[in-house]
Amino acid sequence: MNSTLKASLKLILKLLFVTFADFMLAISFAVIFSKSPKWVFYTFLQVFGIIVLIAVIWNDAYTLGFRDSNMVKTGHKKEDLLKGFKIGAIAQIPWLVFLIVSVIFNLRFAVYRMFNSAYFWFLTAIAGQEQYMRMGIIRIGAFALVRLIVPAISGVVYILGYKGVDLFTKLVYKKRKE
Repeated sequence: MNSTLKASLKLILKLLFVTFADFMLAISFAVIFSKSPKWVFYTFLQVFGIIVLIAVIWNDAYTLGFRDSNMVKTGHKKEDLLKGFKIGAIAQIPWLVFLIVSVIFNLRFAVYRMFNSAYFWFLTAIAGQEQYMRMGIIRIGAFALVRLIVPAISGVVYILGYKGVDLFTKLVYKKRKE
C-alpha cells in the first residue's frame, strides 16, 4: 500500500480518537462551566480541542517527515514536501462525506458539531442561530474550510520533520547569548 494512503488511514483513526476525546471533554466540562458564560466554555473547548489535535498529529507527521528526508538523502525516495498536506487532506474525506450527508438529510446542527467537537467554537461561530444543516452554501463552505486545519497542521509538521527542526528542543533548551 502507498505510504501516503497508509499514513492517511492511520490519521483517520487518530482523528476518530480526537473526536471521541473532545466529545467526552465537552460532556465532562459542561457541568463545570454551567455557571460561566457560554463563550468561556466554547473558548476552553476550542483551545483544548486544537491542542489535542496538534498533539495527536505531531509525532507521526514529524517522524514521517524525518524518515522521508533520510530516504531522500540516501537516494531511496524522491523529495515530496507536500506529502504531509496530502496525508491531512486524504484524512479529511470521511468528515467531508459526513458534512454532505448532514446537509442532504438535514441533520440537526448539534449532531454535526458533536462529531466535529475539535472545532466546536469555530462551527458555532459560523452557524450562528441555525439549528439544522440548511444554512446556505456559504456557511456549509465555511464548515468545509474549517477542515483545512488538519492538512495545515500535518503539512507544517511534516516539513519541520523533513528539515529536522525540533521546536520542543528549541523551546526547552534555548541558548542564551553571553
